[in-house]
Amino acid sequence: MVRFQHAQTYNHSRMSAAQSAGNQATTEGLLWKIIIVCALSYLVWDDRVSLVIGSNAVASAGASEMGVSIFGIGKATAKTVHAVTPVILPAGKLKNTTFVIDPGYAGRNAVPMSEFGPRQSKCHDYVERFSPVAIGEMRQYGIPASIILAQGLLESDAGESALAKSTNNHFGIKCFSKHCKRGHCKNFTDDSHKDFFIAYNNAWGSFRAHSEFLKNTPRYRKIFNQHTTDYRVWAKGLVQAGYATDTAYGDKLIAIIQHLQLDRFDRAYEAP
Repeated sequence: MVRFQHAQTYNHSRMSAAQSAGNQATTEGLLWKIIIVCALSYLVWDDRVSLVIGSNAVASAGASEMGVSIFGIGKATAKTVHAVTPVILPAGKLKNTTFVIDPGYAGRNAVPMSEFGPRQSKCHDYVERFSPVAIGEMRQYGIPASIILAQGLLESDAGESALAKSTNNHFGIKCFSKHCKRGHCKNFTDDSHKDFFIAYNNAWGSFRAHSEFLKNTPRYRKIFNQHTTDYRVWAKGLVQAGYATDTAYGDKLIAIIQHLQLDRFDRAYEAP
């Protein structure tokens, strides 16, 4: 009887030890999962690294040094990593283009993922929708598709600005006529309360008007004369020619192009 009781006690001790070992293993596994999630969260929200959702690239001011790809951490390649032009946006109202201009904005301002992801997706949807139009305009007018798309994204906030929605004006093209017909333009507050912007029947009309505006306006002739599809040259040239009053306009265009890899569409250029 005593031996039987000892056997029971021994078996109970073994079961308790096995259960404790199992619990410890489960706890360790959970801890490792937490560590991995925290590490990935740091990579996403850290100012130096930002994953561009839905893109083939990683947008990061320091990604070329860290070797980060959208599939994880590994060897950096020219196809997935760009040395981007850093633009630091001040805290304020979020736009769809905020995170493709300044990927570190989310981390600095504790922006929830519920804001970050959808706004990035809207920018990618805009590019998917209008890239064929931009390539067509590039082939006819010689303006890099990357510049066309970046300006459209920035000026229209990925097609969701009040101006773009109500007038199909994706490039902020103003109306200076004193005798325009009814419905030709619409008043919007911009640099002045007296600013009127041209209304278009569809978005394509706005893209064509943008191409013709640049091609036929003398102050942009210098950029065309350089016969280049280098988006950096174009971005700086537009600023020098006075396309926008924002002094950071050129850097924002470059940042958008690099973060979204819009220059891939420039390779489709064929001289007319």
